[in-house]
Amino acid sequence: MRTILGLIVVILFAYLGSALFRLRQLPTMLQALISSGLGFFGLGLVLGPHVIALIDAPILSQWDLLLNLGVGWVGLLFGLQFNRQDLEQVPARHYWGALTETALTCLLTGAGLGLMIWFMPLLSPAWILVPALALIASTTSPTTGAQMQIKLAVRGPVHDLLRFLSGVDAVPAIVFLGALICFAPGHPAKFGPALDGLYWLGVCLALGLVLGALAHLLTLYHYTDNQLLVIVLSLVLFGGGAAHYLWLSPLFVNFIVGLVLANRSPIRIRILRSLILVEKPIYLILLTLAGAMWNPPPLAWLVLVPAFILMRMAGKILGGWLAFRVADLGTQSGLSLGSGLLPHGGMALVLGLSFQQIYSGPLGDLVVSTAILSILVATLIGPWSLQRLLIREGEAS
Repeated sequence: MRTILGLIVVILFAYLGSALFRLRQLPTMLQALISSGLGFFGLGLVLGPHVIALIDAPILSQWDLLLNLGVGWVGLLFGLQFNRQDLEQVPARHYWGALTETALTCLLTGAGLGLMIWFMPLLSPAWILVPALALIASTTSPTTGAQMQIKLAVRGPVHDLLRFLSGVDAVPAIVFLGALICFAPGHPAKFGPALDGLYWLGVCLALGLVLGALAHLLTLYHYTDNQLLVIVLSLVLFGGGAAHYLWLSPLFVNFIVGLVLANRSPIRIRILRSLILVEKPIYLILLTLAGAMWNPPPLAWLVLVPAFILMRMAGKILGGWLAFRVADLGTQSGLSLGSGLLPHGGMALVLGLSFQQIYSGPLGDLVVSTAILSILVATLIGPWSLQRLLIREGEAS
C-alpha cells in the first residue's frame, strides 16, 4: 500500500510542479531555480528514508524501473535533436569551438580534482571518479539561455553561439561517460581488463543500434500520438532495463537510439513532440527519486565540491573565450565571454545518476552530491552572469 501511495504522491507532485515551468513573470534567478528542479530533489529527500520515510529503501528497490525510464528518456530526447541535415547547416568552426570549450573544461577540472584525490587515497577508483566528474563539469544548461531569450527578447551572434555551445557540449559527456562505464569493474571477466572494456563497449553500441532500428521499424506504421508515445517509452524502458542489467549506461544506450530515430525515422518531429509533452513530469519524477535515493557521502569527501565548482568555472570562462575565438565571431570581448556558459543544469544530475547506477555506494553519492551543489551554485550566479554579458554585448537591455 505504501508503495502505491508513494508513487501516487510522486506523480501528483510532478504534474503539479510542471505548471511552475509555465510561469514567466518571475525574477530570473527564481525562474532558473524552478527550472533546475532542485526543489523536487529536496521533495524526494523529505519523502525518502532520511526524513518521513514515505518512500523507504525497500520501496526504492522496487522503483529502479522508474529511474531507468527517466535516465533513458533523457538520453533518447537528447539524441533526437541531432538530425544530420540540421547539423550540416551549422558552420564547422562552431563545432570546433564547442569541442575546444568542452575539452578545456574537462582538462582543468580533471587536473585539479586529480591532484586533490592524489592526497585522498580512500576515493578510489580514482581513474573512473576523476573523468566522471570532469565530464559532468563540461555540460552547460541551455534552459537559462532560452529563458533569457524569451524574457529579454535577446538577439545576436553571441547569444546564438552560447545557445549552440550549451546545446551540444553534453554530447562528449554522454558518449565518454557511457564508454567509461564499459571499462568499470563489475562486468564478468572474459578476455582481460582492456579487451573486456572494448567488448562491453561493442555490446553497448550494438544494443543501442538494434533498439534504434527496431524503433524505426515500429514507427513506420501509422499510430495516434498516444500510441506512439507508449511505444517509444516502452522501448526506452526496455533499453534502460537491458543496459542496467548488463552494467551499461541507459543514458548512452538510449542516446544512440535517439540518434538512429533522428536520422532514419520519417516521423522524427512527431516523436520529439510526443516526448516533449511528458518532458517536465518525467524529469521531475526522476529528480524526486534521486532525492529519495540520495545518501550524504562522508563529510571529508565534500572538500572536493568547492574545488569542482571553482575549476569548472575557470574551465568555462577560459574555454568559452577560446570557443569564441575559434568560432571567429569577431567580438572584441575578453574572458568575460565564457561567463555565459556558467549555468549548470539537469544533464549534470542525469550523468551523475547514470554513474551512481554502477557505483551505488559512497562514490556514487559523492558524484550526485557534487552535481547537485554545482547546479545550485550555478543557478545563483549563472543567470546574472549571462544577463550581464548579453547587456554588455548590446544584445539585451
